Amino acid sequence: MSDDQGDSPLSTISNVVGLLTFTLGLLTLVVTFLSITHSAEREIEDIREKLQARESHIREIECHFKKLDTEAHSDWEGSQSKIDFLMTLRKIKHHHQKATAALDMNSKKHYWWWYNRPDVMGAVAAIETQFQHLNTIQLTFLLT
Repeated sequence: MSDDQGDSPLSTISNVVGLLTFTLGLLTLVVTFLSITHSAEREIEDIREKLQARESHIREIECHFKKLDTEAHSDWEGSQSKIDFLMTLRKIKHHHQKATAALDMNSKKHYWWWYNRPDVMGAVAAIETQFQHLNTIQLTFLLT
């Protein structure tokens, strides 16, 4: 006589439930991935437009700065405000180039957007922070 009885009904049910749980987890992963990448192209375009607007803003600031340099009065020349202003403007340009390059590199592969998005958004956030600093420098100069 052999003791080979096969799986009990409870064991078979637990195996089926385990397979269903795995399948549900896999399905959830796929749905989440598709929902993230579905809006990637629209988000990339929104960020690109925001960066283009910031680029125009940078050019406008530089234009006004060159006028100020030409018509500068003694408080501006050699002041710490001018040095801070130039350094901040340089940082903004650097972060802008970084964000634009990352966006250009990843805009063709929107399925990888979920992976590269933090890099681009970090550079965009750095631009916004530097613009706030630039506004503070301008206000400080105007009020002193």
